[in-house]
This record gives sequence, structure tokens and C-alpha cells, in this order.
Amino acid sequence: MITVFEWMRSVPATLSFGLLPATCLLCGAVGERSLDLCAGCLSDLPQNEPACATCALPLPHASDACGVCLRRPPAFAAAFAAYRYAYPLDGLIQRLKFGGDLAAGRVLATLLARSLPQDWPAMDVLVPLPLARGRLRARGGNQTHELARALPWPMDRYALRRVRETEAQTHLDAAERKANVRNAFLADARVKGRAVVLLDDVITTGATVRSAARALRRAGAREVRVLAVARAPRRTGPRTP
Repeated sequence: MITVFEWMRSVPATLSFGLLPATCLLCGAVGERSLDLCAGCLSDLPQNEPACATCALPLPHASDACGVCLRRPPAFAAAFAAYRYAYPLDGLIQRLKFGGDLAAGRVLATLLARSLPQDWPAMDVLVPLPLARGRLRARGGNQTHELARALPWPMDRYALRRVRETEAQTHLDAAERKANVRNAFLADARVKGRAVVLLDDVITTGATVRSAARALRRAGAREVRVLAVARAPRRTGPRTP
């Protein structure tokens, strides 16, 4: 079965940067060379710093571990999110995630690749976070596969799978998200002894990547590090319906 993402990627190369000038996806101005963002919009993207070095949660001051990570250390060794999930970056993520916009995906993948931590140890394999079957059908593809294409590790899209359909996390609070994804993932034994980069587009509460990392470690992964384009700030007010 050919997904929407795969079909769109098969269009002729005449749509490449070689023949068409880069155009900023946010404001329509001329983009930087090989990137569909202009310099002004690029500078407006909200960098995720300072942040928790363990889970990438945005913080007022940099810290090796936030309060949550101190109370409940995750199964992953570290997490890195290049940006905060806020305007205008959130629009690009939504265009890829819900609209299958491969131009937005190319921009996000390039930005993430440029932001990779220089102090990470050597890693063996990149594992994209799998979608539930219903959401995979609805979206026509997994957005994390698009992000993976610009990253320097071999991708294994079958090393981790969802074994339980879960409710969409969007309108759940932190406790509900944690319960929703508990034991939702199963990792393949081929991750045994390997250092795994777990890739997601957005980390919200961290419940999903925590659950996925536990599955990878149970399958024998030597180390798990989480990589994402963006990290949402912690909610401080009441949950909206």
C-alpha cells in the first residue's frame, strides 16, 4: 500500500530546489538556499533553551533534571527537542502532521538535523514513534518517517510497534495521558544491545516517549535517547475541553 507521503514524494524532480527558488512557508518571502524559510521567520522560531537535560521540558533555568525527572527518572538517558511548541513552529508541525505537507516536513527535518546535540554519544539506530493504525490510515503516513530522512542514523520503522489502540492524547491531562499509553508499545528483540534514538515530532507531557522507551529497554536496548522537533511547556492552568 502506497501512503500519501510516499506518493507525493514520487513527483518529478522538477519541483526540487534546483529549478524552483526556495519560498518561505510562513510568510511567502524568498527563502534561504535549500530551506523554505526566510531569515526573519527562521529567527522567530522559539528555541528550546533553557530546558531539562533529561526530558527537554522548557525551564526558566537549565537543569540536569526537572522535578518530574527527579521523582520519576525515565527509561531514556536524555531527551533533546530543538524548539518549543509555540508559534510559528507549531503551524509547520500541524501542516505535516495533519495535512501531509511534505514541504513543511522537509523544513522541519532540516532544522532538526542542523540542531542535533554535538555531545551525544554514538548511536546505532533511529526508531520513529509508531502511530496507532486508525491515525496512520487517517493521516496517510507517519510524520516521524519524514523527519527521519535528514538524520544521520539508519531508520528501523519496525523495531517498535503499538500493540494497543490508544485514545488521541490531545484533550487528555497528564495523568490521563500516562494511563492511556501504559503498555501500549512492544519492541522487537533486534534492539538488544543497541543504542536507540527514539524519534517523535512533539513531546507534550512525555508520557508517550516514556512508555515507548520502557518497551525498548525491556527488549534489551542498551541505551535510549529521545529526539523531537519540539517540546510543549508544562500546563499550569485547568485543562480546556
